[in-house]
Amino acid sequence: MKKALKIIATVLIIVVLIIGIMFVYDRATIGNQYKINEKNLLIPIIIYHDLVESEDQIQYDYMQTTYETFKKQITGLIDYGYKPITYKDLIEYSKGEKSLYKKSFIITFDDGYEGVYKYAYPFAKENNIPITSFLINDKVGTDGYYSWDEAREMDKSGLVSIYSHSMKHDDYDKYKPEDLLNDVTTSLAQIEDELGHEVEKVFTYPCGLYSEEGRKLLEDNGIIQNLTDSKINQSKTLNLYGLHRMYALEDPVWKILLKIEYRHFRYGG
Repeated sequence: MKKALKIIATVLIIVVLIIGIMFVYDRATIGNQYKINEKNLLIPIIIYHDLVESEDQIQYDYMQTTYETFKKQITGLIDYGYKPITYKDLIEYSKGEKSLYKKSFIITFDDGYEGVYKYAYPFAKENNIPITSFLINDKVGTDGYYSWDEAREMDKSGLVSIYSHSMKHDDYDKYKPEDLLNDVTTSLAQIEDELGHEVEKVFTYPCGLYSEEGRKLLEDNGIIQNLTDSKINQSKTLNLYGLHRMYALEDPVWKILLKIEYRHFRYGG
């Protein structure tokens, strides 16, 4: 019995030492940057929708997040060593044209809610970090959604990238591929017209609904696509036409970090 306990204790000590060494190495190399073929990086894309002031305004926990929770999550990730990046950064990285920090992530907002302009945009300016908003064209300027004037203001700051979340937020898994393509290209064209410049061809599926035929047609037309499947992007298998995204919800930072590692091992990219 004593011998078995000694073996267990020895194994535990070794495990603790390995974890400690890995943590020290991680902290020591936190500022390193890598090209896509130099190291397998985990690149989480975090989903938000609307930001609100208080918890009593939350009707659906996956749709609304309090500003205070959002602020704690993002500042916590940054304090841990994560660097917010843009889709432009990710595109250039995928082509081997740019290096990314060891811990990079993208902050995204779906739908184009007013909370993006009211809370996320000032936060981005205050902390000089990039965020991305996917708007629904037909909702812009309607009740609860930011206007084109507000979109232009955010865009001109250089901190907010604005892309397509479709023309009308429909079930696009039921669309013919050519109809989906028409919807997305029309949406992106209007965004470019309203902002007054070209934007990267980036699209996020409403409710994560898509067909493989539609996804392939968009890929053939060079449209970067975001899925909603809670997996983690890895540079060794990075696919710009099927990017993985995860919800932050109300999770504390330590739980978000655990989810990143868990999904890395579970799904393998």
